Amino acid sequence: MLAFAAGCSQQDAPKTAAPAAGKQSTGADATGRTHVIIGVDAKSVPLTFWDEKTKLLSGYDADLAREAFKRANLEYEFKSIVWADKEKELKNKKIDVVWSGLTITDERAKDYAFSVPYYKNRQAILVRIDSPFQTKEDLRGKVIGEHKGSPSGPFIQSLSPAKHEEFLELPDLFAAVMSGKIDAAVTDGVFIDYYAIHTPKTFRVLNDHVPERGFAVGVDPANKELLTQINKALSDMEADGTAQAIYKKWFSEKK
Repeated sequence: MLAFAAGCSQQDAPKTAAPAAGKQSTGADATGRTHVIIGVDAKSVPLTFWDEKTKLLSGYDADLAREAFKRANLEYEFKSIVWADKEKELKNKKIDVVWSGLTITDERAKDYAFSVPYYKNRQAILVRIDSPFQTKEDLRGKVIGEHKGSPSGPFIQSLSPAKHEEFLELPDLFAAVMSGKIDAAVTDGVFIDYYAIHTPKTFRVLNDHVPERGFAVGVDPANKELLTQINKALSDMEADGTAQAIYKKWFSEKK
């Protein structure tokens, strides 16, 4: 069974090299901060999660973020947030960036300036291995859950569920499937695939899914300089093979 971290310290602050002399870190202009605060969901295995052994944020997105901010020569800090509150946190200047499996959607484009996509994602469906459900159509009129703050809602509503449950944390969503509290979970495929692999003979992932959309970094739309720096770092990492190396560290299949 996969053990999810029970919690995360509010701040995991691995600092990069200090910015060039006389230059303030991007993101400080509107807030007075001298470093960038990266908002993450610290229970999102395998993207961003608290590692009890190292006492640091771990995961695919965490590694990408560290490398990108190192290349941009920016000081940064990870901050654990409630995923459903990410837009509010960004709007209120509590964070400068969301980097934790943020799917690109038209609705979210109202709140974020998106970086270049760095991961192909889909919304997937998880059921118990002994479940009779084989396709999404079998879930019509059933109890379906999602990770609150994910873009799964419209798809779930299209199935006319008997009940649409929202869970603040991914471990609770998956536990609800396991216990039978809900018939299925719908959320980002990267989480469902990882959880299903690491809990053998417990769950199935249905072949039906919502078409792919990419993950991107979400930046305050007013902070164009920071967005440019992140995009350059991501593009350079893709070009020199660093992005692929980080991907292979966390996933088996080729990007």
